[in-house]
Amino acid sequence: MALTTVKNSGLSGSIDLTSKVTGSLPVANGGTGLAAGTTDQYLKFTGTTTLASAAVASDYVLIQSQSTTSAASLSFTTSFDGTYDTHVFVVNNLEGASDGEDLYCRVLTGSGGSTENTGGYVYALQGFSANGAARTAESTSTSKIVLLPDVDNYATYKSGLTLWLGKPDEAVLKRMWWLGGVERDSAGSNTTWNGSACWTDGTGAITGMKFYMASGNFGTVTINHYGMKGS
Repeated sequence: MALTTVKNSGLSGSIDLTSKVTGSLPVANGGTGLAAGTTDQYLKFTGTTTLASAAVASDYVLIQSQSTTSAASLSFTTSFDGTYDTHVFVVNNLEGASDGEDLYCRVLTGSGGSTENTGGYVYALQGFSANGAARTAESTSTSKIVLLPDVDNYATYKSGLTLWLGKPDEAVLKRMWWLGGVERDSAGSNTTWNGSACWTDGTGAITGMKFYMASGNFGTVTINHYGMKGS
């Protein structure tokens, strides 16, 4: 509970701390010795009796969020500089512009993701529908990665997935993905998809990712790009 007034038995009345006192109350008198901090900061000890304000450290950070109801593609090129060991893309509220469209992705390389790579992709997906039927989607050499097959254009039933890209700046592990998602068709039937993929061309660092539909534009989608520190 916040302290708003101070009373002293030897004095009449009280001191209003909410409007009559300004500046910093010393630590010895029950304060922090600090002026106001900024949003999302906390107090920490920098010595035995010294307090300081500091930013909250986080190993899982939202880098960028993009949404569209009509774009042909969404690309992400921020923070592919070795700051984060793993990049996570969370795709929500996904609809195609028409029924039965696949969601694809491609690797971007070069300065600022300037080069879109159109070959050397390998992927394997395993799906199970609500009625128990098994489905697969795979390729050993193709021009893109299929992330989610057969996405419909139906506002009531939207699809989504999560994709992990590990160590994009390294020569081997950077080319590995792990992904999982749910595709919902216009009848409301769910198919759960899980799989992995890799990009086998090139030796330079991955500097971005592009997401797009098989034909036409997105009907609607929101993609959140997160960075994770630590192996």
